[in-house]
Parts: sequence; structure tokens; C-alpha cells
Amino acid sequence: MSFWNRKAATVGRISSEHLANFGRWEFLKEQSGVDPSGVYGLVSPLNELIYTQSPADRATLIAELHRHAESGEWEKVGAWKYVREFLDDAADTRDLIDGGLLAIQRMRVTNLSIHMAPIDTPRYTQLTGTPPPNDGFLGPPVFDSNFGPTRQYYFDDAIATAARRNIARLSSTPGVEPGPIADAARCMWDFGMLIHRGPLVVSPDLAFEPNVLRPALAAASGVDHGLLAERLVTAAHESTSNEYAAWPLIGTARFIYDYLDPATTETPEYAVLVDTGLEKLIDLGWLGVMVPPEVLTPIQRERLVTLRLSGQ
Repeated sequence: MSFWNRKAATVGRISSEHLANFGRWEFLKEQSGVDPSGVYGLVSPLNELIYTQSPADRATLIAELHRHAESGEWEKVGAWKYVREFLDDAADTRDLIDGGLLAIQRMRVTNLSIHMAPIDTPRYTQLTGTPPPNDGFLGPPVFDSNFGPTRQYYFDDAIATAARRNIARLSSTPGVEPGPIADAARCMWDFGMLIHRGPLVVSPDLAFEPNVLRPALAAASGVDHGLLAERLVTAAHESTSNEYAAWPLIGTARFIYDYLDPATTETPEYAVLVDTGLEKLIDLGWLGVMVPPEVLTPIQRERLVTLRLSGQ
């Protein structure tokens, strides 16, 4: 049964299912399938036992968390996250924290280190004998189990989204000088991430391509695309000192390929741009880890073969 459909019996002030869903939201956020508007309502009946400051009420609360945690892995995660959110690391809660950390280990989250709070990392390492794993995927938690989305799930979505794009190529107006391109150049970073990683991985405010590209599309309207492409290529190369410069490089290459006059992809400058972006992806170890090769353009794929044959 899928992890988001699992049911559990109600015990005490909240149900095991409510605690599990609280844990899913706290760990997976938007990818959890849990309505964010009702997250704290899932556990608010337990909070009433905190506010009294009564040792007996605290004992009742801890006992209920234990009962629910016995129901399954996400319930254990929920108990751990509840302790971190509302209680403290004390003798009566430490085993709830440990139970959640061990549950996450059993779920096999392959990029766990970037989703593990610094307060929990030493204890996780102590409990498991190894530090939290990191497969290099910068994005939501990805699983090597049925408890959540795999990295391939996000790759498949990026590939499918790229294939569905409906692109309206703009017309070039020879001889018309482009205006300022600073805003157009800046949006290449976000565009590069959106196209090559997919809307599920980028920030929600970057998931709608027309909004992301608005400055670039405006800059490309009614101007000479050859001149515009030269300036965008120059701006992209000026970003190469940044550690994550792959994004504006491959974003610019993709924008020129998709939206500008096809002749702009036939210049030596464009070829250098494509190679530089691919080299960055390779050097950073992102190709096949952060970026699925299937989203690359035919020109990029052809150059990638050449670069690999040459030992890049």
C-alpha cells in the first residue's frame, strides 16, 4: 500500500494517522501530500497537555506518543518531529528522537544529510555508525525505498515536463540593437534550473516558465537576435567564477536554442557556451545526479559525446 494511503487506528487525543501525517509534512513538506493549512491541527490536541506544565500531563503526552510510534515508521518520524517542535531533548523523550532517526535510516533517504538538522546529525551518526548519506541530489528528500519519491521520480517529471513545453520562437529584426540585457541575463539562472531540473524541484515561484522568462522574452522582442545572443553569451561567461555557474550557462544556451533565431546556434560563440555549460555540469558531478541527460538539447547531447570521448 502506498505510504500516503496508510491508515492506523485512533488512540487517545489524536490518531496514529494524524501523527504520521505530521511527520510526513515535517520531513517532506510540499511533497508529502499533506494539506499544510491543517498540519498543526493534526497534533494540537496533544499540545493542550504541554500548556498545563503538569508532570502528570507530560507523562500522558509522552505515553501517547509512544503508543502511536509503535504503529509504524512514519508515526516514529512524527513522534521525533513532535518532540523537536514542541518539547525538549530529555530523558523521557530521547528514545522518541532515537526511534525517529532509526526509522529515517530504514527508509533509506539517499540525500539525508541536507535534510537532517544539525541538532540530530551527531546522534544519528552515533546510532547508525555512519553519517547521514548524501548522494549529491540537492532537492526534496529522495528515497531508495517505497516510503517516498525516488530521484528518478523527479527526473521523470523533469523529462516529461520538458517534452510537453509549447515554445513560440520569436522573430528576429536584423539591425535593431537590443536594449539593456541585465534583467534578461539574470533570469537565465532560474530558467536553467527550471528546464533542467523540473518544476517539482525548483521553488514554486520559479515553476511557471513565462514568468521566469518575462525579462528575456521582452528583451528578445523586435531586436536583432544575433546581437542579443552575443550579449547573453558574454553575460553567461561572466558568471563562471560562481560555484553554481552551470545554471546561467545552460539556461542561456537553452533560451537561445528554444526562442531565438536558429542561426544564433550556429556560431562559434554558441558552441563554446554549450561546451562550457556541459563542462561545468560534469565538473560539479551534476549530470545524472542533479540533471537528467534526457533533458539536454540535441546539440548538447552531441557535444556531450564529443567531450566524453576527449576525456572531459
